[in-house]
Amino acid sequence: MHVAPGLRWLQKQIGVASMVALVTVGLTNFEARADVRSAIPAAIAGFRLTRPVQIFTPNTLEDHIDGQAQSVKRYLFRKCYYAIYAPGGKGAQVITVDIYQMGSPLDAFGYYSYQLSPSAKMVRFVPIGAQGYLLGGGLSFWKGPFYVNVNIAASNAPASFRTAQIAIARAVAAKLSGTTQMPEMLRLLPAGYVPFSQKYQRRDIAGQRFLQNGVSANYTSAGRYAELFICAYPSPAAAQQAYNQYMSALDKPLMIASGSKVTLLKGLGEGAFSVKTRFSGYVVAAHKGRYIVGIDKAVNPTIALKLVREAIAKVH
Repeated sequence: MHVAPGLRWLQKQIGVASMVALVTVGLTNFEARADVRSAIPAAIAGFRLTRPVQIFTPNTLEDHIDGQAQSVKRYLFRKCYYAIYAPGGKGAQVITVDIYQMGSPLDAFGYYSYQLSPSAKMVRFVPIGAQGYLLGGGLSFWKGPFYVNVNIAASNAPASFRTAQIAIARAVAAKLSGTTQMPEMLRLLPAGYVPFSQKYQRRDIAGQRFLQNGVSANYTSAGRYAELFICAYPSPAAAQQAYNQYMSALDKPLMIASGSKVTLLKGLGEGAFSVKTRFSGYVVAAHKGRYIVGIDKAVNPTIALKLVREAIAKVH
């Protein structure tokens, strides 16, 4: 088959571009793998690795954490690096390390925030990575696209285990590359939220599958369990569609509280409504551009509306 010289040149350029793209992706994956491996110390604080580091992928993660794998995968999970330490590298009393490589720093923060329970009485925040905390025998933190859990798997462990746990976490955090800044999207949240209650979810915000890619936080000023969320969509049309779906989902006999109805609100974004529901308390939602702002589980309608106004004013 005869190929015109110009077409032959174009085919060659496409081939070169594809090869460059493949090599770039390969290098990126290699660099991430090398970055994580070098971040895991062979020995520290009297503890040594008991065996080579294991790597789990999306296809094998269930073999490692069967009950939690699906939750991890919601945040564009790439790989998990698993290490085990013991005193001198021997014994059944161990410290385990899980380093989850997610799709982005926002995803790493998302899974970290999903795991964090700021209301837990025993949470102690520690300055490791972008943010970290101790809870029971576990120490968790995030940095860049990585979520890390360092866990003491030992009964009646002596103080040396806690010392080694913190030393391991600090050593790993120091060598992992990536940002230690909180996600920019969190800046859209109005002031006054419960400290450390900020979260990021890729989907199922407020329990709705169409409310996606959003940050949220708790605002007890509007109600003990009140949560305000801000979702960002690819386009204004996509945001409006999800907003319409949200209003329709709440405007059903099984959802609306007795004597209540969906009320359209004027002067709030490009469309807004409020409604008292059976299961999600008082709800206010609005859309503007490619964003949806809402609050649910509110008890105080006045403060709920005020918070949504503040949030909608910050999105562009």
